[in-house]
Amino acid sequence: MLWTDLHVMNPALLVNAGNAWQNYLASDRKMVDKSWEIFDGMVDFALAEKPDMLLVAGDLTKDGEKQSHVYVATGLQKLVDAGIQVYVVPGNHDRGTNSNAVAYDGDVVTPVEVADDSFFEQTYATMGYQQATARDEHSLSYIVKPFQGLTLLCIDSRQGKLADGTLLWAYQQAVAARKAGEKVIAMMHHGLIEHFYKEDFFNSTALAEYHETIKDSLLSAGVHAVFTGHFHTSDIAKDYVDSEKNSIYDISTGSLISYPCDFREMVLSDDLSTLTIQTRMVTGLASESDFSNYAKGRFQSSVRKIFEAQNPLSASMKQLMASSLETIYNRLIEGATLQAEGNENLNERSEGVITDLTATLGAIKNLLGESAAMFPLFVYGEDMIASMLTDQSPYLTDRVNVTNDRELSIALDNTTTGITSIADTTTANSDDLWYTVQGVRVQQPTRAGVYVKNGKKMLVK
Repeated sequence: MLWTDLHVMNPALLVNAGNAWQNYLASDRKMVDKSWEIFDGMVDFALAEKPDMLLVAGDLTKDGEKQSHVYVATGLQKLVDAGIQVYVVPGNHDRGTNSNAVAYDGDVVTPVEVADDSFFEQTYATMGYQQATARDEHSLSYIVKPFQGLTLLCIDSRQGKLADGTLLWAYQQAVAARKAGEKVIAMMHHGLIEHFYKEDFFNSTALAEYHETIKDSLLSAGVHAVFTGHFHTSDIAKDYVDSEKNSIYDISTGSLISYPCDFREMVLSDDLSTLTIQTRMVTGLASESDFSNYAKGRFQSSVRKIFEAQNPLSASMKQLMASSLETIYNRLIEGATLQAEGNENLNERSEGVITDLTATLGAIKNLLGESAAMFPLFVYGEDMIASMLTDQSPYLTDRVNVTNDRELSIALDNTTTGITSIADTTTANSDDLWYTVQGVRVQQPTRAGVYVKNGKKMLVK
Protein backbone atom coordinates (compact mmCIF):
# COMPACT_ATOMS: atom_id res chain seq x y z
CA MET A 1 0.00 0.00 0.00
CA LEU A 2 1.19 3.56 -0.70
CA TRP A 3 0.04 6.92 0.64
CA THR A 4 1.50 10.29 -0.17
CA ASP A 5 0.97 13.98 0.53
CA LEU A 6 -1.03 13.43 3.70
CA HIS A 7 -0.35 17.02 4.82
CA VAL A 8 -1.65 16.23 8.29
CA MET A 9 -2.02 19.09 10.75
CA ASN A 10 -2.23 18.20 14.41
CA PRO A 11 -5.74 19.37 15.42
CA ALA A 12 -4.22 20.82 18.58
CA LEU A 13 -2.78 23.60 16.38
CA LEU A 14 -6.32 24.75 15.64
CA VAL A 15 -7.01 26.58 18.88
CA ASN A 16 -9.92 28.58 17.49
CA ALA A 17 -11.20 28.36 13.90
CA GLY A 18 -11.43 32.08 13.25
CA ASN A 19 -10.57 34.33 10.30
CA ALA A 20 -6.91 33.30 10.10
CA TRP A 21 -7.86 29.65 9.64
CA GLN A 22 -10.62 30.39 7.14
CA ASN A 23 -8.32 32.64 5.11
CA TYR A 24 -5.71 29.90 4.96
CA LEU A 25 -8.22 27.29 3.79
CA ALA A 26 -9.58 29.66 1.14
CA SER A 27 -6.10 30.07 -0.36
CA ASP A 28 -5.19 26.37 -0.58
CA ARG A 29 -6.56 23.50 -2.67
CA LYS A 30 -5.69 20.97 0.04
CA MET A 31 -8.40 19.97 2.52
CA VAL A 32 -6.15 20.47 5.52
CA ASP A 33 -9.22 20.85 7.73
CA LYS A 34 -10.01 17.21 6.93
CA SER A 35 -6.41 15.99 7.12
CA TRP A 36 -6.43 14.44 10.59
CA GLU A 37 -9.83 12.82 10.06
CA ILE A 38 -8.71 11.29 6.75
CA PHE A 39 -5.42 10.15 8.27
CA ASP A 40 -7.06 8.54 11.29
CA GLY A 41 -9.50 6.78 8.96
CA MET A 42 -6.69 5.49 6.75
CA VAL A 43 -4.84 4.13 9.78
CA ASP A 44 -7.97 2.20 10.78
CA PHE A 45 -8.39 1.04 7.18
CA ALA A 46 -4.80 -0.24 7.02
CA LEU A 47 -5.21 -2.05 10.34
CA ALA A 48 -8.23 -3.84 8.88
CA GLU A 49 -6.59 -4.55 5.49
CA LYS A 50 -3.27 -5.64 7.02
CA PRO A 51 -0.95 -5.04 4.04
CA ASP A 52 2.56 -6.43 4.36
CA MET A 53 4.01 -2.99 3.81
CA LEU A 54 3.02 0.69 3.70
CA LEU A 55 5.09 3.24 1.78
CA VAL A 56 4.62 6.95 2.50
CA ALA A 57 6.16 9.14 -0.21
CA GLY A 58 6.58 12.43 1.62
CA ASP A 59 4.70 15.52 2.78
CA LEU A 60 3.44 13.74 5.85
CA THR A 61 2.61 17.06 7.53
CA LYS A 62 1.00 20.37 6.65
CA ASP A 63 4.20 22.40 6.93
CA GLY A 64 6.71 20.46 9.00
CA GLU A 65 5.29 21.27 12.44
CA LYS A 66 6.88 19.05 15.09
CA GLN A 67 3.48 18.52 16.70
CA SER A 68 2.06 17.33 13.39
CA HIS A 69 4.94 14.90 12.89
CA VAL A 70 4.33 13.44 16.34
CA TYR A 71 0.64 13.03 15.48
CA VAL A 72 1.46 11.20 12.23
CA ALA A 73 4.18 9.03 13.76
CA THR A 74 1.83 8.01 16.58
CA GLY A 75 -0.74 6.83 14.05
CA LEU A 76 1.81 5.02 11.89
CA GLN A 77 3.28 3.33 14.96
CA LYS A 78 -0.07 1.55 15.40
CA LEU A 79 0.57 -0.10 12.05
CA VAL A 80 4.13 -1.03 13.00
CA ASP A 81 2.86 -2.54 16.25
CA ALA A 82 0.37 -4.58 14.21
CA GLY A 83 3.22 -6.11 12.20
CA ILE A 84 2.93 -3.88 9.12
CA GLN A 85 6.25 -2.66 7.73
CA VAL A 86 6.11 1.14 7.30
CA TYR A 87 8.70 3.11 5.33
CA VAL A 88 8.67 6.89 4.91
CA VAL A 89 10.63 9.55 3.05
CA PRO A 90 10.37 13.29 3.74
CA GLY A 91 8.81 15.77 1.34
CA ASN A 92 9.31 19.49 0.89
CA HIS A 93 6.63 20.25 3.53
CA ASP A 94 8.25 18.12 6.24
CA ARG A 95 11.16 20.16 7.64
CA GLY A 96 13.21 23.32 7.46
CA THR A 97 12.00 26.90 7.59
CA ASN A 98 8.31 27.34 6.78
CA SER A 99 6.35 30.49 7.59
CA ASN A 100 3.09 28.54 7.34
CA ALA A 101 3.99 26.34 10.31
CA VAL A 102 1.68 28.07 12.76
CA ALA A 103 -1.08 27.59 15.30
CA TYR A 104 -4.42 29.26 14.56
CA ASP A 105 -6.34 31.17 17.20
CA GLY A 106 -9.07 33.43 15.87
CA ASP A 107 -7.41 36.24 13.91
CA VAL A 108 -3.97 35.37 15.26
CA VAL A 109 -1.35 32.94 13.98
CA THR A 110 1.58 31.89 16.15
CA PRO A 111 4.73 30.27 14.72
CA VAL A 112 5.47 26.77 16.00
CA GLU A 113 8.59 24.62 15.95
CA VAL A 114 9.48 22.95 12.65
CA ALA A 115 11.26 19.62 12.28
CA ASP A 116 14.86 19.32 11.10
CA ASP A 117 16.61 16.23 9.74
CA SER A 118 17.46 14.89 13.19
CA PHE A 119 13.91 15.29 14.49
CA PHE A 120 12.44 13.62 11.40
CA GLU A 121 14.81 10.66 11.67
CA GLN A 122 14.16 10.20 15.38
CA THR A 123 10.39 10.60 15.08
CA TYR A 124 10.13 8.00 12.31
CA ALA A 125 12.93 5.77 13.59
CA THR A 126 10.81 2.61 13.45
CA MET A 127 9.59 3.46 9.95
CA GLY A 128 12.74 2.85 7.96
CA TYR A 129 15.72 4.35 9.71
CA GLN A 130 16.24 1.60 12.29
CA GLN A 131 15.70 -1.07 9.64
CA ALA A 132 18.06 0.52 7.11
CA THR A 133 20.84 -1.67 5.75
CA ALA A 134 22.58 1.40 4.30
CA ARG A 135 22.33 5.15 4.86
CA ASP A 136 23.32 8.11 2.70
CA GLU A 137 25.60 10.43 4.66
CA HIS A 138 24.39 13.44 2.65
CA SER A 139 20.63 13.15 3.27
CA LEU A 140 17.82 11.15 4.87
CA SER A 141 18.00 8.57 2.06
CA TYR A 142 18.28 4.93 3.05
CA ILE A 143 18.01 1.33 1.87
CA VAL A 144 15.81 -1.38 3.37
CA LYS A 145 15.20 -4.98 2.40
CA PRO A 146 11.55 -5.64 3.30
CA PHE A 147 11.88 -9.31 2.42
CA GLN A 148 14.26 -11.63 0.63
CA GLY A 149 14.95 -10.64 -2.94
CA LEU A 150 13.65 -7.06 -2.75
CA THR A 151 15.55 -3.83 -2.09
CA LEU A 152 13.64 -0.62 -1.44
CA LEU A 153 15.61 2.52 -2.29
CA CYS A 154 14.18 5.44 -0.28
CA ILE A 155 15.51 8.72 -1.71
CA ASP A 156 15.33 12.06 0.07
CA SER A 157 14.67 14.68 -2.63
CA ARG A 158 14.69 17.49 -0.05
CA GLN A 159 13.17 20.70 -1.49
CA GLY A 160 13.32 19.26 -4.98
CA LYS A 161 17.09 18.93 -5.35
CA LEU A 162 19.09 15.90 -4.29
CA ALA A 163 22.00 16.63 -1.97
CA ASP A 164 25.47 16.40 -3.49
CA GLY A 165 26.53 12.77 -3.47
CA THR A 166 23.03 11.31 -3.06
CA LEU A 167 22.57 10.31 -6.71
CA LEU A 168 25.89 8.47 -6.82
CA TRP A 169 25.04 6.75 -3.52
CA ALA A 170 21.61 5.70 -4.83
CA TYR A 171 23.10 4.44 -8.08
CA GLN A 172 25.78 2.39 -6.34
CA GLN A 173 23.29 0.89 -3.89
CA ALA A 174 20.95 -0.13 -6.72
CA VAL A 175 23.77 -1.65 -8.77
CA ALA A 176 25.01 -3.64 -5.77
CA ALA A 177 21.52 -4.96 -5.10
CA ARG A 178 21.01 -5.96 -8.74
CA LYS A 179 24.36 -7.74 -8.80
CA ALA A 180 23.20 -9.67 -5.74
CA GLY A 181 20.18 -10.81 -7.75
CA GLU A 182 17.65 -8.53 -6.04
CA LYS A 183 14.83 -6.49 -7.54
CA VAL A 184 15.00 -2.78 -6.75
CA ILE A 185 12.05 -0.43 -6.31
CA ALA A 186 12.58 3.25 -5.46
CA MET A 187 10.52 5.87 -3.66
CA MET A 188 11.03 9.64 -3.53
CA HIS A 189 8.77 12.66 -3.15
CA HIS A 190 9.44 14.60 -6.36
CA GLY A 191 8.75 13.26 -9.85
CA LEU A 192 11.27 12.17 -12.49
CA ILE A 193 9.35 12.25 -15.78
CA GLU A 194 7.23 15.01 -17.31
CA HIS A 195 3.65 13.77 -17.14
CA PHE A 196 2.49 16.39 -19.63
CA TYR A 197 4.16 18.78 -22.08
CA LYS A 198 6.18 21.58 -20.45
CA GLU A 199 5.19 20.47 -16.94
CA ASP A 200 8.55 21.59 -15.60
CA PHE A 201 8.24 24.93 -17.42
CA PHE A 202 4.79 25.84 -16.12
CA ASN A 203 5.62 24.59 -12.61
CA SER A 204 9.35 24.70 -11.95
CA THR A 205 8.98 22.81 -8.65
CA ALA A 206 6.85 19.98 -10.07
CA LEU A 207 9.79 17.66 -10.76
CA ALA A 208 13.11 17.04 -9.09
CA GLU A 209 15.92 19.28 -10.29
CA TYR A 210 17.95 17.43 -12.95
CA HIS A 211 15.14 14.90 -13.10
CA GLU A 212 16.34 13.58 -16.46
CA THR A 213 19.74 12.78 -14.98
CA ILE A 214 18.23 11.06 -11.94
CA LYS A 215 15.83 9.07 -14.11
CA ASP A 216 18.55 7.92 -16.51
CA SER A 217 20.89 7.00 -13.66
CA LEU A 218 18.27 4.90 -11.86
CA LEU A 219 17.25 3.17 -15.08
CA SER A 220 20.88 2.41 -15.90
CA ALA A 221 21.20 0.90 -12.43
CA GLY A 222 18.29 -1.44 -13.14
CA VAL A 223 15.47 0.42 -11.36
CA HIS A 224 12.18 0.16 -13.27
CA ALA A 225 9.62 1.53 -10.80
CA VAL A 226 9.81 4.76 -8.79
CA PHE A 227 6.94 5.79 -6.51
CA THR A 228 6.54 9.57 -6.25
CA GLY A 229 4.06 12.17 -5.00
CA HIS A 230 4.19 15.96 -4.75
CA PHE A 231 1.98 16.92 -7.72
CA HIS A 232 -1.25 15.67 -6.13
CA THR A 233 -2.40 13.69 -9.17
CA SER A 234 -2.30 9.96 -9.85
CA ASP A 235 -0.50 9.71 -13.16
CA ILE A 236 1.92 7.05 -14.34
CA ALA A 237 4.52 8.09 -16.91
CA LYS A 238 6.98 5.80 -18.69
CA ASP A 239 10.27 6.58 -20.38
CA TYR A 240 13.24 4.67 -21.71
CA VAL A 241 16.58 5.24 -23.41
CA ASP A 242 17.56 2.48 -25.82
CA SER A 243 14.57 0.15 -25.86
CA GLU A 244 10.98 0.34 -24.64
CA LYS A 245 11.51 -3.14 -23.21
CA ASN A 246 13.87 -1.52 -20.70
CA SER A 247 11.65 1.24 -19.27
CA ILE A 248 11.33 3.18 -16.04
CA TYR A 249 7.97 4.20 -14.58
CA ASP A 250 7.30 7.33 -12.53
CA ILE A 251 4.28 6.25 -10.48
CA SER A 252 2.95 9.55 -9.18
CA THR A 253 0.14 9.20 -6.64
CA GLY A 254 -2.37 11.87 -5.67
CA SER A 255 -2.72 13.45 -2.25
CA LEU A 256 -4.93 11.86 0.38
CA ILE A 257 -6.44 15.30 1.02
CA SER A 258 -6.93 16.51 -2.57
CA TYR A 259 -9.66 15.19 -4.87
CA PRO A 260 -10.02 12.33 -5.70
CA CYS A 261 -8.04 11.40 -2.55
CA ASP A 262 -6.17 8.47 -4.08
CA PHE A 263 -3.89 5.84 -2.64
CA ARG A 264 -2.28 2.79 -4.24
CA GLU A 265 -2.33 -0.90 -3.52
CA MET A 266 0.51 -2.99 -4.94
CA VAL A 267 1.09 -6.71 -5.31
CA LEU A 268 4.42 -8.36 -6.09
CA SER A 269 4.30 -11.75 -7.77
CA ASP A 270 5.77 -14.65 -5.81
CA ASP A 271 8.89 -14.68 -7.97
CA LEU A 272 9.17 -10.85 -7.75
CA SER A 273 9.10 -10.55 -11.53
CA THR A 274 5.94 -8.43 -11.72
CA LEU A 275 4.64 -5.44 -9.77
CA THR A 276 0.88 -4.91 -10.11
CA ILE A 277 -0.63 -1.56 -9.13
CA GLN A 278 -4.26 -0.74 -8.33
CA THR A 279 -5.63 2.68 -7.37
CA ARG A 280 -8.26 3.28 -4.71
CA MET A 281 -9.91 6.40 -3.33
CA VAL A 282 -11.09 7.70 0.01
CA THR A 283 -14.84 7.73 -0.65
CA GLY A 284 -16.37 8.21 2.79
CA LEU A 285 -15.83 10.50 5.75
CA ALA A 286 -17.92 10.72 8.90
CA SER A 287 -18.08 14.52 8.78
CA GLU A 288 -19.34 14.62 5.15
CA SER A 289 -22.32 12.58 3.97
CA ASP A 290 -21.32 12.89 0.29
CA PHE A 291 -17.57 13.12 0.60
CA SER A 292 -16.60 12.46 -3.05
CA ASN A 293 -18.73 15.32 -4.39
CA TYR A 294 -17.69 17.54 -1.49
CA ALA A 295 -14.00 16.93 -2.27
CA LYS A 296 -14.57 17.50 -5.99
CA GLY A 297 -16.30 20.82 -5.30
CA ARG A 298 -13.47 21.98 -3.04
CA PHE A 299 -10.93 21.00 -5.70
CA GLN A 300 -12.68 22.79 -8.56
CA SER A 301 -13.24 25.95 -6.54
CA SER A 302 -9.56 26.18 -5.60
CA VAL A 303 -8.41 25.41 -9.17
CA ARG A 304 -10.47 28.32 -10.48
CA LYS A 305 -8.83 30.67 -7.97
CA ILE A 306 -5.41 29.49 -9.10
CA PHE A 307 -6.18 30.06 -12.79
CA GLU A 308 -7.68 33.49 -12.10
CA ALA A 309 -4.65 34.52 -10.04
CA GLN A 310 -2.24 33.39 -12.76
CA ASN A 311 -4.07 35.14 -15.62
CA PRO A 312 -1.39 37.40 -17.19
CA LEU A 313 -3.80 39.70 -19.04
CA SER A 314 -4.41 43.31 -18.01
CA ALA A 315 -7.68 44.32 -16.36
CA SER A 316 -8.91 45.95 -19.57
CA MET A 317 -8.11 42.84 -21.62
CA LYS A 318 -9.87 40.64 -19.07
CA GLN A 319 -12.96 42.81 -19.35
CA LEU A 320 -12.83 42.74 -23.15
CA MET A 321 -12.47 38.96 -23.20
CA ALA A 322 -14.78 38.17 -20.29
CA SER A 323 -16.90 35.67 -22.21
CA SER A 324 -13.90 33.83 -23.71
CA LEU A 325 -12.11 33.78 -20.36
CA GLU A 326 -15.15 32.26 -18.68
CA THR A 327 -15.10 29.48 -21.26
CA ILE A 328 -11.39 28.96 -20.68
CA TYR A 329 -11.78 28.87 -16.90
CA ASN A 330 -14.61 26.35 -17.06
CA ARG A 331 -12.78 24.12 -19.51
CA LEU A 332 -9.46 24.38 -17.64
CA ILE A 333 -11.26 23.35 -14.46
CA GLU A 334 -12.79 20.40 -16.27
CA GLY A 335 -9.40 19.51 -17.72
CA ALA A 336 -7.74 19.70 -14.29
CA THR A 337 -10.48 17.47 -12.90
CA LEU A 338 -9.98 14.94 -15.68
CA GLN A 339 -6.24 14.90 -15.04
CA ALA A 340 -6.77 14.43 -11.31
CA GLU A 341 -9.05 11.47 -12.00
CA GLY A 342 -6.47 9.87 -14.35
CA ASN A 343 -6.72 7.98 -17.64
CA GLU A 344 -7.82 11.16 -19.37
CA ASN A 345 -7.47 9.52 -22.77
CA LEU A 346 -10.21 7.03 -21.88
CA ASN A 347 -12.70 9.71 -20.82
CA GLU A 348 -15.10 10.78 -23.57
CA ARG A 349 -15.19 14.33 -22.18
CA SER A 350 -11.49 14.93 -22.90
CA GLU A 351 -11.88 15.41 -26.65
CA GLY A 352 -14.49 18.14 -26.16
CA VAL A 353 -12.29 19.96 -23.65
CA ILE A 354 -9.32 19.85 -26.04
CA THR A 355 -11.44 21.14 -28.93
CA ASP A 356 -13.01 23.99 -26.95
CA LEU A 357 -9.77 25.13 -25.31
CA THR A 358 -7.82 24.98 -28.57
CA ALA A 359 -10.46 27.05 -30.36
CA THR A 360 -10.74 29.62 -27.57
CA LEU A 361 -6.98 29.97 -27.13
CA GLY A 362 -6.65 30.37 -30.89
CA ALA A 363 -9.25 33.15 -30.94
CA ILE A 364 -7.48 35.02 -28.15
CA LYS A 365 -4.11 34.59 -29.89
CA ASN A 366 -5.56 36.12 -33.05
CA LEU A 367 -6.91 39.03 -31.03
CA LEU A 368 -3.60 39.62 -29.27
CA GLY A 369 -1.57 39.32 -32.47
CA GLU A 370 2.20 39.30 -32.07
CA SER A 371 1.92 40.11 -28.36
CA ALA A 372 0.52 36.59 -27.76
CA ALA A 373 4.11 35.35 -27.97
CA MET A 374 4.75 37.10 -24.64
CA PHE A 375 2.45 34.66 -22.81
CA PRO A 376 3.62 31.03 -22.40
CA LEU A 377 0.03 29.77 -22.16
CA PHE A 378 -0.62 30.93 -25.72
CA VAL A 379 2.72 29.58 -26.97
CA TYR A 380 2.63 26.13 -25.37
CA GLY A 381 -0.93 25.85 -24.09
CA GLU A 382 -2.43 23.83 -26.94
CA ASP A 383 0.29 21.17 -26.79
CA MET A 384 0.20 21.12 -22.99
CA ILE A 385 -3.55 20.53 -22.95
CA ALA A 386 -3.37 17.93 -25.72
CA SER A 387 -0.61 15.97 -23.99
CA MET A 388 -2.40 16.11 -20.64
CA LEU A 389 -5.82 15.01 -21.87
CA THR A 390 -4.54 12.35 -24.27
CA ASP A 391 -2.22 11.11 -21.48
CA GLN A 392 0.84 11.14 -23.73
CA SER A 393 4.37 11.44 -22.35
CA PRO A 394 7.11 12.30 -23.01
CA TYR A 395 5.21 14.44 -25.52
CA LEU A 396 6.66 15.41 -28.92
CA THR A 397 9.50 12.88 -28.60
CA ASP A 398 10.13 9.60 -30.40
CA ARG A 399 9.56 7.88 -27.02
CA VAL A 400 5.99 9.14 -26.58
CA ASN A 401 3.61 6.56 -25.09
CA VAL A 402 0.34 6.20 -23.18
CA THR A 403 0.34 4.39 -19.83
CA ASN A 404 -2.65 3.44 -17.71
CA ASP A 405 -2.74 5.70 -14.64
CA ARG A 406 -5.02 3.61 -12.43
CA GLU A 407 -3.98 -0.01 -12.88
CA LEU A 408 -0.80 -1.42 -14.33
CA SER A 409 1.58 -4.37 -14.23
CA ILE A 410 5.31 -3.64 -14.47
CA ALA A 411 7.96 -6.23 -15.30
CA LEU A 412 10.92 -6.10 -12.91
CA ASP A 413 13.51 -7.82 -15.06
CA ASN A 414 17.24 -8.26 -14.63
CA THR A 415 18.49 -6.10 -17.50
CA THR A 416 22.17 -5.35 -17.06
CA THR A 417 23.15 -1.74 -16.51
CA GLY A 418 25.58 -1.34 -19.39
CA ILE A 419 27.78 0.90 -17.22
CA THR A 420 31.45 0.17 -17.83
CA SER A 421 33.11 2.64 -15.47
CA ILE A 422 32.69 5.59 -13.11
CA ALA A 423 34.41 8.93 -13.75
CA ASP A 424 34.81 12.13 -11.77
CA THR A 425 33.64 15.37 -13.42
CA THR A 426 36.86 17.05 -12.32
CA THR A 427 38.90 14.69 -14.52
CA ALA A 428 36.56 14.52 -17.53
CA ASN A 429 38.44 15.20 -20.76
CA SER A 430 36.76 17.57 -23.23
CA ASP A 431 38.63 15.86 -26.10
CA ASP A 432 36.54 12.73 -25.59
CA LEU A 433 33.22 12.32 -27.39
CA TRP A 434 30.56 12.86 -24.72
CA TYR A 435 26.82 12.43 -25.25
CA THR A 436 23.80 12.31 -23.01
CA VAL A 437 21.89 9.04 -23.16
CA GLN A 438 19.34 10.86 -25.33
CA GLY A 439 22.09 11.40 -27.91
CA VAL A 440 22.77 15.10 -27.31
CA ARG A 441 26.43 16.04 -27.80
CA VAL A 442 28.03 17.85 -24.83
CA GLN A 443 31.53 19.22 -24.52
CA GLN A 444 31.94 17.35 -21.26
CA PRO A 445 29.71 16.46 -18.29
CA THR A 446 28.90 19.35 -15.97
CA ARG A 447 26.91 17.37 -13.40
CA ALA A 448 26.57 13.81 -12.13
CA GLY A 449 24.66 11.28 -14.17
CA VAL A 450 24.83 8.69 -16.93
CA TYR A 451 26.63 9.65 -20.15
CA VAL A 452 28.02 7.95 -23.23
CA LYS A 453 31.78 8.44 -23.60
CA ASN A 454 33.41 7.26 -26.79
CA GLY A 455 30.53 4.86 -27.38
CA LYS A 456 30.37 3.39 -23.85
CA LYS A 457 27.99 4.19 -21.02
CA MET A 458 29.52 5.49 -17.82
CA LEU A 459 28.39 7.13 -14.60
CA VAL A 460 29.95 10.51 -13.87
CA LYS A 461 30.24 11.48 -10.20
